[in-house]
Amino acid sequence: MNDKNVSCAVKEPRILLPKNCDMRKWSVVACDQFTSDGEYWSSLDSFVGSSPSTLRLILPEHYLGHADADSRRAAVSENMLSYYKDGLFCEKSCFVLVKRTFASGKVRTGLVAAADLEQYDFRKGSAPRIIATEGTVEDRLPPRVQIRENSLLELPHIMLLIDDPDNTVFSAVERAAGEMLYDFDLNCGGGHISGRSVADADSVIRAFEILSAETEKRFGKNISMLVGDGNHSLAAAKLCYEKAKAEGDPTAVSKRYALCEIVNLYDEGIEFEPIHRAVFGADASEIAARLRKRSVKNGVSATVRGGGKEYPFTMPSDPIEAVAFVQNFLQTDDLVSSCEVDYIHGIDALKKIGDMPDCSTIMLPAISKSCFTEYILNNGTLPKKTFSMGHAEEKRYYLEARLIGLPDKQERL
Repeated sequence: MNDKNVSCAVKEPRILLPKNCDMRKWSVVACDQFTSDGEYWSSLDSFVGSSPSTLRLILPEHYLGHADADSRRAAVSENMLSYYKDGLFCEKSCFVLVKRTFASGKVRTGLVAAADLEQYDFRKGSAPRIIATEGTVEDRLPPRVQIRENSLLELPHIMLLIDDPDNTVFSAVERAAGEMLYDFDLNCGGGHISGRSVADADSVIRAFEILSAETEKRFGKNISMLVGDGNHSLAAAKLCYEKAKAEGDPTAVSKRYALCEIVNLYDEGIEFEPIHRAVFGADASEIAARLRKRSVKNGVSATVRGGGKEYPFTMPSDPIEAVAFVQNFLQTDDLVSSCEVDYIHGIDALKKIGDMPDCSTIMLPAISKSCFTEYILNNGTLPKKTFSMGHAEEKRYYLEARLIGLPDKQERL
């Protein structure tokens, strides 16, 4: 990682890609998907078997709180060290132009890059150039921090958004794209993915700097990117970097950056999907009754589903206000204070768990991309888990890795 263009919020990364392995088994979906669907993860585990896989380098959040969570976490560290020392990876210094084709036929274009954590902060009162889009839930950070600070490698599911109506950045990226690095079908309905190296890193950085200047003219603020996916993962990376820097840890140099995929807000492959709610341990009819007691202006009809039945209530007609209304209820009502609340991506996943015993689900609306940046700049972060970029199967799959630890000094846990 060179030190040129330090004013830019991104750098050309040094990435690790696997050699001579089955890429369909190597690449798996983000750890924060299918959190209430153990069948998905057990089926994926069977499919991967003993083959090298990023599944062995992550801790799916489905397993957080399970009795074997600590042993799984330790295995992640062990596997990273083993894969690296066994020579599984080849290293390349380059941005990567990613094309992701979904089952629907739509294509999302992205750029794998290293984001500068010096220019990001999730805490209120800060004025970073990389801006969080949702409130950070502090108690969700420790498990992620614990894994990252003991990890030799990072694998990204973070996606950052640029507000680039003229497509300044990706026009430059497309012109500089070169060697094909990977090209294969993803498992579990994830579609197809290809990645090409970007030969002229300086032209890409210049394009980011041009966009940054144009964005400041439009919005009156010096911003570079908004966090689309992986708010909490990026926050955990920030905490790990700050700790390493404060302690004089030599890994602070690499931990200053977080590997991510950057996408244009206006890309045709970017769709904002709602994130629904599931409550375990409370009666659906009682949840609906309590929601009905809360005052709603300009409301629309909604339901709580549980035990195969639906119970009506009213939520605000504005999608963001609707999410805030439901989320505030879940965080303040004494009925659900002792319950487990999960955040569900996709209608199919919601329906699958909607008839589970002792489970109540609430379907939420999607927000619009129009005026998205203006809303964040004018109002601050969105309510917790307001939107998702695409369905669960369309989330980022782990593929590239980056060295953030010291292999010769890495301790086995």
